[in-house]
Amino acid sequence: MAVDICNRISKNVASKACPKAGGINRTSWVFQLDQFTGAETRNGTTGALSGFTLKTGEKGIKAVGRPKKGNGTHKSTTSENGSTEVEQTLVQEYSYQDQNGLTALEQFLAAGSKVVFQELASGDIRVYFKAFGNETSTGEDGTGTLLTDDNNVMKTTLTGKEPSFPMFFQAPITGSETQLAASRAYLDALVEADV
Repeated sequence: MAVDICNRISKNVASKACPKAGGINRTSWVFQLDQFTGAETRNGTTGALSGFTLKTGEKGIKAVGRPKKGNGTHKSTTSENGSTEVEQTLVQEYSYQDQNGLTALEQFLAAGSKVVFQELASGDIRVYFKAFGNETSTGEDGTGTLLTDDNNVMKTTLTGKEPSFPMFFQAPITGSETQLAASRAYLDALVEADV
């Protein structure tokens, strides 16, 4: 009788893929649509977005949510004339400690036309709302015994209709760095420094 061990093959052992973590990871990089200049580059091999420019003096923000506590969904509809519309939804949870944190989340929700580069638990980065920016933002906040962990947690949901599914982002790799490290460094250079 063969023993199943994921990602290993040896005598009398059947190999199967190990399960991978799902959901979105903590880090997202958020910009507003009017900050982009329109100049973009693509990865010649994978077709992923590999570079973009912001208007002079513009910076985005880096948002750090709760790991693997959110998700993204994308649903397409194609009309009779062949045009496609994709409803993109991105859900993320953020912890906050005080009124300043709550105010920052309120400002985040109120900002219009957000474009979000979202790190996934798989190690990929996907770009949400790239063509038009998000259309709506909702926040759900609560305290008390119904929450099983942190009390000050806000669940945010961003939605928008786009012409395509969220694209991948893969910044150019230099040296021996990984794709995720290169992409994180590229995006970190375009956001406000942590306060």
